[in-house]
Amino acid sequence: MKGLVLFIALIIWGNLLAQADSAILLKPTKLGEIKVVGFVLNHPQQISIRAEGAGKRIPGREIRSFMEDPEQMFAYAWILDAQDRSLVWRMTLDNTRRNWQTRYNRKFEGELKLPSGKYEVYYSARKPYFHLYGDGFFSLGRFLDRLLSDESWLDRDRKKWFIQIKGVDEVIPPEALGKYHRALKEQAVVSITALRNSEYRQKGIRLTEKGTFQIYALGEAYKGEEFDYGWIVRAGDSKKIWEMTAESGKYAGGAIKNKVWRERITLEPGEYWIYFIMDDSHGPHDWNANPPYDPDFWGITLTGVPGEYQPQSVTRIQEIEVEPIVSLNRLGDNELVQAGFRIAQAVKIRIYALGEGRRGKMYDYGWIVNLDTGKEVWRMKYNRTRYAGGARKNRLVDEVIELPRGSYVVYFRTDDSHSYRHWNSAPPYNPERWGITIYPADPKYSEGRIEPLEDLTSEENILAQIVEVEDDIRVQERFQLEQPSRIRIYAIGEGDWGEMYDYGWIEKQFTHEKVWMMEYDKTVWAGGARKNRKVDEVITLPPGKYILCFQTDGSHSFADWNADPPDDPAHYGITLYLIHKGEGE
Repeated sequence: MKGLVLFIALIIWGNLLAQADSAILLKPTKLGEIKVVGFVLNHPQQISIRAEGAGKRIPGREIRSFMEDPEQMFAYAWILDAQDRSLVWRMTLDNTRRNWQTRYNRKFEGELKLPSGKYEVYYSARKPYFHLYGDGFFSLGRFLDRLLSDESWLDRDRKKWFIQIKGVDEVIPPEALGKYHRALKEQAVVSITALRNSEYRQKGIRLTEKGTFQIYALGEAYKGEEFDYGWIVRAGDSKKIWEMTAESGKYAGGAIKNKVWRERITLEPGEYWIYFIMDDSHGPHDWNANPPYDPDFWGITLTGVPGEYQPQSVTRIQEIEVEPIVSLNRLGDNELVQAGFRIAQAVKIRIYALGEGRRGKMYDYGWIVNLDTGKEVWRMKYNRTRYAGGARKNRLVDEVIELPRGSYVVYFRTDDSHSYRHWNSAPPYNPERWGITIYPADPKYSEGRIEPLEDLTSEENILAQIVEVEDDIRVQERFQLEQPSRIRIYAIGEGDWGEMYDYGWIEKQFTHEKVWMMEYDKTVWAGGARKNRKVDEVITLPPGKYILCFQTDGSHSFADWNADPPDDPAHYGITLYLIHKGEGE
């Protein structure tokens, strides 16, 4: 971190220097805490380090838990370069020797040559975490040793933990170090740090000129999964342009799950949102394993690269409250809700949905259907969601799509567990939004061109319609054609094993001759349970009087599904559309 930010921060550092002391001594006073102090070297020089910590070598085995430290230490010290935040030294099993008067304590004594600069010294002390497996097999001896042994050794041995550094020019007390960190963050373009468990934050920036920025981010990720992480999206279309993925993160010190991202990114003029989300454990206020080397910067910090961006081109933006088109939120167990809207011309909409999903499948999810065609235009799919805080099964989608002129219905379905006020594990960071919300993507879009639909069966060109049909009923509706006409038939019913149980047909009014029938072999899957079947075809009928009919059996129908409903439940039944001359099929 260089340039103006570094210059201002170093002035603050210089004004807060303690009197030259030439020596540092850090001793942890309790388990779980991190001690820190800074020092200055005015010239390249050698410092003397004495330290005692603790660790246990388990040779010949791979790391089996994301909680473990690859260095197998649980009380140790390290030194960071205060300017570029890089590691310059740490205690390891390899550079320490055993203190045989203790159970696991290890000593370091040596010299370290460093260039002139500013440095930070840390000491972390935690209760040890030992895996019960050795060399790939369960160890009964290790299990019994852990079960039966008391922890009096830990109380004795931790009194010996410390680090002493001699030969420094000036010592920076912890309070001054905290102010230095705050200066770095305040001078950054964006900094989202000091987060708590299950917290979610976002900040926005507007760029009037193209610029290059340095991303410095720390989070939690392991084997393809992210737990505490951030991302950047372009505000106009919600397109994700950068994210903290497990694959791209590097080891950040401490537990193997601690990751760091250092990347440069070039942003074009426009508006951007920067997000960071925490799960329900392991963070700056409550580490459940060894902390990273730079714990105060857990989160994401975006800094302009000197000479490659114009500071005056960056301004902060606040999220604008936009009246939603559809809001189906705070949904409980076993709900299927819907809402419709009509748009007068093509418009981009923002879809924000929270639901439950695991292992590639969604259990609480939403979808959108075009009422005019009966076609599904959007669905909440697991591979397009991201972690929403709390339990890993809480999933979030936030994206922008474009819809052409027409009428639409939005659905959201929940299963029988884990929903608003009925959580069976940790809720998401924003539980009030469990469900789906649709916004205009452009806040300036005229609300007059978007109108709600109270009647979801009021599409244009309907010749006859029987929908939202319930159990064990036969419904009919008469219609008349004055001339030969092309008719689009759109029907959804229940069928299985080659037979239809809920189905429709058309018959002549006086002779009751059937001129069309919904047959299983002509249907396709309608979404939800495999027995949901639909047909969408065009026929030509001569002039005359007709009866449209639909019949259901005693189970699985509108508002009383005994399995997953179809994707377009509002059209459960049959609808006839009159195709006017010149219209396509």
